[in-house]
Amino acid sequence: MCITLVVLLLLAVAVIMDFFFDKIYNEWIFISFVTGMSYATWNGGFGGAIRALISITIPFIILYPLFMIGGIGAGDVKLLSVMGSFFTVKEIFICVVISFLIGAVFSLIKMVAERNFLQRLKYLLSYVCDVLKCKEWKLYEEEVQERKERNKAKIHFTLPILLSVMLLKGGITL
Repeated sequence: MCITLVVLLLLAVAVIMDFFFDKIYNEWIFISFVTGMSYATWNGGFGGAIRALISITIPFIILYPLFMIGGIGAGDVKLLSVMGSFFTVKEIFICVVISFLIGAVFSLIKMVAERNFLQRLKYLLSYVCDVLKCKEWKLYEEEVQERKERNKAKIHFTLPILLSVMLLKGGITL
């Protein structure tokens, strides 16, 4: 129970950073990493540390391609990876999935509220068609004007991460 409170505190601070500064500072990622690895080592010895390192790699492997095309921020990838030090491989995988489901709901709500759902869907389909046609990955929303629009339309993904951990630790199992 105590470690759950520590994890929620680490995530709550990351959410605050994300909302106020539009980033999660690397120093906070480092503090979270050291805390997680210390917990894993204390709780499971050398084997616990190895299991934590494996769990840390899962979000990185899953999310790195999305980061490379600009679909998710580096801080979000690092934060989810660090959370792996507190969870099993299965738990962190579930956390990533739940985070994306919550993020999708938030995005839909935001698009409906801003009345740009069809515009965003059209751009997504155009992007996918362009990638398939060129057979080459490119940044999603590469142009300057589109970046400005994206920053206005983006969600702070740290909140879905926090909520997914709350749900996971509150009893959701798969």
